[in-house]
Amino acid sequence: MKLIIILLVCLIIQGCNKEEGKLLANGIDIKEALVNFKSQKKFVEDRSELYPGAPDEQTRLQAESIINDVVDELLALKDNNLSEREFWIILKSAAMQLQTMDSEEMDQGLYYMEKLMDIYGIESSDGRLNQWRYGFDPSSH
Repeated sequence: MKLIIILLVCLIIQGCNKEEGKLLANGIDIKEALVNFKSQKKFVEDRSELYPGAPDEQTRLQAESIINDVVDELLALKDNNLSEREFWIILKSAAMQLQTMDSEEMDQGLYYMEKLMDIYGIESSDGRLNQWRYGFDPSSH
């Protein structure tokens, strides 16, 4: 009986930690996509996203640096050694830096984070992007 209880507790703990321990693919194809993404000029006018571009070159470079630093952190990780939890910690750090900028740059920065999610095949932020932008997830209300 004790053995069954111990096994059940272990299974419950493992189930609770499953999402945090989920490893993301981080092989050569991901690395190539990240290098390509990093090489693109960011925070320039994008009419398809209704983004007017950064107000000046200094702001553009500062915002681009924040996003490119995220890419550098992701590139620095060894193949298949990135948990989904670590991915979100890296993005959250960038979001906190973007919060000090104009709302247009914050919005565009989150758009770039969605592009990074696409590279890793992550379909949903589970409300994180809304939480970082608005302080709550409007879809949960």
